[in-house]
Amino acid sequence: MSDDIVKTLLESLTDEQKAQLVQGLLKSNENEEVPVLKEETVSSTPRSNITEDFKVVSNDKLEKRKTPVKARKNQWVDEGEDRDPNFDPQKFERMGKAARNRGKTKKKNVECHVCGRSFSVNPAYVYGENFRCNRCTGR
Repeated sequence: MSDDIVKTLLESLTDEQKAQLVQGLLKSNENEEVPVLKEETVSSTPRSNITEDFKVVSNDKLEKRKTPVKARKNQWVDEGEDRDPNFDPQKFERMGKAARNRGKTKKKNVECHVCGRSFSVNPAYVYGENFRCNRCTGR
């Protein structure tokens, strides 16, 4: 804020408001904690060297750009440590599969407003009055 704005603000306050402002500022300064800055550690071995002719030579062998991928045998073994102790497979066998009661969709007959050909379409795809067929969508 500029000095003029601060001066006009302070002049508009009453003596009681000024005292409350001073007390609030003092309390906020007491409650503030000083942030502790963490120092970054620098590794003693540099990752790359710069030669006399300004070429960068990398020391780290893990940062190769192209490395071949070789397939290995999967060594993971399921030891069952995360299984639910209350799991009962017979309960799920008794429940059986869910019934598939949904019938086929009833298609709606629509006439193309460009070529006049009539054809059937899923009603979920029909919207508006002007519907185009597959041939006329590119026109």
